[in-house]
Amino acid sequence: PPKKMMLQVWKAVHDFSMIEKGDRVLLGLSGGKDSLALLHILLHLKKNSPPGYFTLGIATVDPGMDSFDPKPLKPYVASLGLPYHFLETPIIDWASSGKMHGDSLCAFCSRMKRGALYSCCRDQGYNKLALAQHLDDQAESLFMSAMHNGLLRTMKASYPIDATDVTVIRPLVFVRENALRDYCYAQAFPVIDENCPACFEEPKERQHIKKLLAREEAQFPNLFQNLRRAMLPLFHPASQDLLGAVGDALAARANTKAWSANKQSKTAIEGSVNSSANEGSHKGSKGAANEGQSVNSGAANEGLVNSGAAN
Repeated sequence: PPKKMMLQVWKAVHDFSMIEKGDRVLLGLSGGKDSLALLHILLHLKKNSPPGYFTLGIATVDPGMDSFDPKPLKPYVASLGLPYHFLETPIIDWASSGKMHGDSLCAFCSRMKRGALYSCCRDQGYNKLALAQHLDDQAESLFMSAMHNGLLRTMKASYPIDATDVTVIRPLVFVRENALRDYCYAQAFPVIDENCPACFEEPKERQHIKKLLAREEAQFPNLFQNLRRAMLPLFHPASQDLLGAVGDALAARANTKAWSANKQSKTAIEGSVNSSANEGSHKGSKGAANEGQSVNSGAANEGLVNSGAAN
């Protein structure tokens, strides 16, 4: 692989402790350009590591789709002398039988493929699962999350899954897609095109973001390097916990302010009502006193009249 690319991979592997002594790494190989490039990058890493430093195996998920056939990968991987796990998983049949539960076909297929790879890791004793998302994928995910969900979030560089027995690693997080494409085709790797009609029958949102970033990169040539620096904290597994804690604190503060404002408003209204009641009571007392004075005065006058009559 090109020296610049390997330096970027080495940096990611080192910074996020992706591959350590004794690790058993399983690569998810789809047959696309990115995963094929990662296959040969990991082989290069293995070759240049101390003997036995880590073990590498390959797994491919066959979803049972007429338009996508990864079987040509079998002789190719065999020629490399690596353990190969070809996982025939009837994902399309499951989707047709109503098991998607509201997911789109793409989301359901992705989730099922990931589950099959996790199961393979457990069954075969791998503790690391290597996936081939690159810097462009990371940037696109960031923009999609911000624009559609209002969240600063992208794919993590390395993280343990919920069950904690497998760690997902992404050694290509610092590598550009065009560099992977150029390397892959220059080496004539047997790329298997993705032809899923569910994925390509209409433009997808990720493709829209990809075009948007391409337009901006034409104006700002350092765009992706700047995005890489901006996203660096988000690559860490703890980033979502920290951002979530900040979000919760801000929400709690906003709720406290809203409660305080409501309480002040309620107090002001109650004070106004009480003031009006007191004013009415005062007026009533004053009116009654005046009425009493008038009656007494009238009675006194009547007495004077009677006294005059007697005289």
